[in-house]
Amino acid sequence: MESSVPNPLVGQTIDGRYLVRAHLARGGMATVYEAVDLRLDRIVALKVMHRHLAEDPDFVARFEREAKSAARLSHPHVVAVYDQGHADGLIYLAMEMVPGRTLRDVMRDYGPLTPERSLVILDPVLEGLAAAHAAGFVHRDIKPENVLLADDGRVKVADFGLARAVSTSNTSATQGLIMGTVAYLSPEQVERGDADERSDLYAAGILLFEMVTGQVPHAGDSPLSVAYAHVNSDVPAPSSIHSNIPPEIDALVVHATRRDANLRYQRAGEFLADVKRIRAMLPPPRPFVESRDTVVVDASAAARLAAGQPVAPNLKSPPPMVTSSRGRRRKGPWIALVIAMVVLGAGIGGWLLATSKSVPTPNIV
Repeated sequence: MESSVPNPLVGQTIDGRYLVRAHLARGGMATVYEAVDLRLDRIVALKVMHRHLAEDPDFVARFEREAKSAARLSHPHVVAVYDQGHADGLIYLAMEMVPGRTLRDVMRDYGPLTPERSLVILDPVLEGLAAAHAAGFVHRDIKPENVLLADDGRVKVADFGLARAVSTSNTSATQGLIMGTVAYLSPEQVERGDADERSDLYAAGILLFEMVTGQVPHAGDSPLSVAYAHVNSDVPAPSSIHSNIPPEIDALVVHATRRDANLRYQRAGEFLADVKRIRAMLPPPRPFVESRDTVVVDASAAARLAAGQPVAPNLKSPPPMVTSSRGRRRKGPWIALVIAMVVLGAGIGGWLLATSKSVPTPNIV
């Protein structure tokens, strides 16, 4: 729950350009606000890094470099980076505003998702990763908090570049930040601090496991014990948690999360091709609609949306009641009989009231 204490940045203008309107969320590295870009007159998500990071010159230099690189990445399933800067002791990132929720929010509210729904979400995540990898980017921090589900059905991956800015910083200001998402770290990240596109695919496999089971595969009393499990234990098949999960989902997870990176999917496109093949084998997913009208749609609906065509949830309404003339003829005698019985009952009741002052009832002991 967010604190009721007013945030000091709300109502302020940062760097003479971004008018902060509302506090949205707070994470391990930054606080996110809704802001208005006064120069371009548009709503943005403004990620303001925590002050102790802004005081670290090494982190600031890496942050600016990674933010500039991320701003060159443009894809429908990647949150766009518009601007970065520093002013008044703050460093910030201005990003595309995506009204909706995170995958973490959805899993918290709905619990485990069906395999069909899970693949509908994973498909665009992998499309975004494939585009990023082709452009030379590795995310390094794929997790439910960084997968955004827009109110209009789009799925987007957020925070490209930020994890690298933290993981490559060698000062005390960034110690332990990546360990906060140790549940999704690949063995090579744990052992050597190395990450390539196969590390992102390992995390995507963990993401799929969590979507269909409602839990991460490795848990422990400390980040160190979880990291140890990634290095020394295979990710189990999801069906070992819920037996109704189909073997095709098991195969996706097991292949994506091999401890030896050479035995995993080598490219996001390979993983994506298998996801699409298995989606075609499974029943069509039923979109889920909540009180905020957040709808997760498949890629075809997203394409219609991009083309400016309306996207409506595929919700089945009850069939209309159809009455034939034969049905109406049958109803007539029944209605007449009911009316006659009501009239007869009323007559008997009136006679009883007229002939006696009370109707005896048995004692109840």
